[in-house]
Order: sequence, then C-alpha cells, then structure tokens
Amino acid sequence: MAQTPTKRGVLYIAWGTKHVDVARRSAASVKKHNPDIQTAIFCHAGDDTSGFDHGFVMPEGLPRPKVDLLADSPFEETLYLDNDTMIRADLGSLFDLLEKFEICGAHVMLWHRPRHNKVWKTKIPETFPEINCGVLLYRKSDRTTAFFRDWSRAFVEAGFGIDQVTFRELLWHSDIRFYVFPPQFNKRIFEASELIWSDQPKPRILHLEILRPQKNRLLRWFSNLIR
Repeated sequence: MAQTPTKRGVLYIAWGTKHVDVARRSAASVKKHNPDIQTAIFCHAGDDTSGFDHGFVMPEGLPRPKVDLLADSPFEETLYLDNDTMIRADLGSLFDLLEKFEICGAHVMLWHRPRHNKVWKTKIPETFPEINCGVLLYRKSDRTTAFFRDWSRAFVEAGFGIDQVTFRELLWHSDIRFYVFPPQFNKRIFEASELIWSDQPKPRILHLEILRPQKNRLLRWFSNLIR
C-alpha cells in the first residue's frame, strides 16, 4: 500500500464490508481490461483492502463521504466509480478527455422525472439535466478541488438526501471545463432490444442496481454472474 500512485487511477469510496466487497469486484474488472491502471479505496479502518493498489482510512463524521473525499484522490487523473459498477473495456480513451476537460460525467438517464428536477437555489432549464455522480472523471487541480469543496458545503446546506441536485446547480454557475461522455460509459438502463440485438455501441461501464450488495440469495447469485 506504500506504492507511489500513477498518473491515472480509479477511486472507490465504500462504507461497510459488503460495499467494500462489491467495490473489490469492480476493481478486479478494471484490472482485467486495464492492467496498468491503479485502484484506490477509502473505507473504514480494519476493512479488507486486498485487491486494491492503495487503501485509505475514511475520516469519521463526513456528511457525504463520496462528495467530501473526491478532492483527496491520490491520482492526478481520477475515474471515481460507485461500488455497483463493472468495467467491460479499455478506459484509455475516456481518460484522454482530460487532456481538454477538467470534469466529465454522463446525464441522468431518466432526467425528465420530477425527482431529477428538484430546485435548490436556481431553476435550471430541463435541457441542462442532472449528471449521474456515480461515474465521474476529473483531473486534480486547484479549480476542481475548489469545485468539490463547494459541492461538499452545498450538499450540507441544501439538505437533500441526494447529491445530484447541488452538483447540477454548481455546474450551471461554474466556468469549469465540463464534458458529457456517452451513456455507454455509465450504462444504467437496458432496453429489451439491446439484450437481443442492437446496433448501439457496447457498454463500457455497467452501473446497475443489481451489482449492489444483495440480501436475497437469488439476486446475489445473479449479481455474481455479471462480468
């Protein structure tokens, strides 16, 4: 765990043994397709960090650990992933976006629903939808650090249980260089036709609820089949 971090890396933030376990499975899929990319995790002291290149202890009392710790990534260029993710391809072209942009993410797929159009301080056009903050790509700089610190404060002030509302409004008012990457890099929804045949690009990053820790044995078995 004392290795020097490389330029590019994937970051996880997990609380609880079961969440660390599914993050480890995601990290293994990173290595399968990207053996040169390192992985890091923030978790509780005593959690098993095997399978990750770097393990860090999560400070106690953070209001929203994911939001609070993004700026503390050990990598110059970071792909933050929620634990319920699975990598299906090389990520090189995704990281290449950081040659031009500072932060990148994908739109919330069901952006038209009322729960994705909540207002904190500013009513924003629906054509500037929420970003799904479970897959975020960013490079370390004073500007991105300041953005994440502002987001951390805004999350607490706004009082929403979700973090996309404040991210969206801060992004609207920011001049940070942001880019929306294709939905295949944050695949949340499958159409029935896609499971049979589709001319759409193949998903590169799966981000599915079934990949979360499952209490039901059948769902847990099915979740473990996804690779």
